Amino acid sequence: MRVVIVTESFPPDVNGVAHCALQTARHLVDRGHAPVVVAPAPAPGHKPDASAPCPVVHVPSLPLPGYPQVRVALPSRRLAATLVEHRADVVHLASPFVLGVRGMAAAARLGIPAVAVYQTDLAGYARTYMGAGEAAAWRRIRSVHGAADLTLAPSTAALRDLETHGVPRVELWPRGVDTARFRPDRRDEALRRELAPNGEVIVGYVGRLAPEKQVELLAGACGLDGVRVVIV
Repeated sequence: MRVVIVTESFPPDVNGVAHCALQTARHLVDRGHAPVVVAPAPAPGHKPDASAPCPVVHVPSLPLPGYPQVRVALPSRRLAATLVEHRADVVHLASPFVLGVRGMAAAARLGIPAVAVYQTDLAGYARTYMGAGEAAAWRRIRSVHGAADLTLAPSTAALRDLETHGVPRVELWPRGVDTARFRPDRRDEALRRELAPNGEVIVGYVGRLAPEKQVELLAGACGLDGVRVVIV
């Protein structure tokens, strides 16, 4: 199958959308499919990721005002041209917002099925950083994902949110575990004794410390007997 992955972010960017798009491309290649990635060009001075398992087409981009590490794609003919040249069977839209919306429109014009992956909680961002605008964010989400042939949600909670707010054609696509990096023979008993000296159950969070991550929800676990909360 010939797949065009249109993503709002890709390595060398470091974030969940970029990582997920890279892993999707890797798994498609491993299974004998032929993916191509379309992504915003990285910032000047940042080299594209040489470990990409497939061709990557970069479109011109600018930094997002107030959040310069995020690149926003500019309009470009390269997107539609890639769909045509690659003879895409399906378009995979990773967290569509700007480039992904253009990818969805191009796919519709060309009669190519489009699958959108819901990864970014826009409504949560609006609630956290603006204190308002949540309803507008959901209207945007409905508009974007309603145009896709299928939307994939990463969790049952996300699936319920999407369906509750009127997004059609939603299916669950749970995240897997990288068994090459996370497996029993990599267990470090010395580190575990350091983190939980009395054999407590470890509840861990690994990720960015940002308001929208709601790490404070783990506070309730801190007072539980036999539990140690670890934040990395």
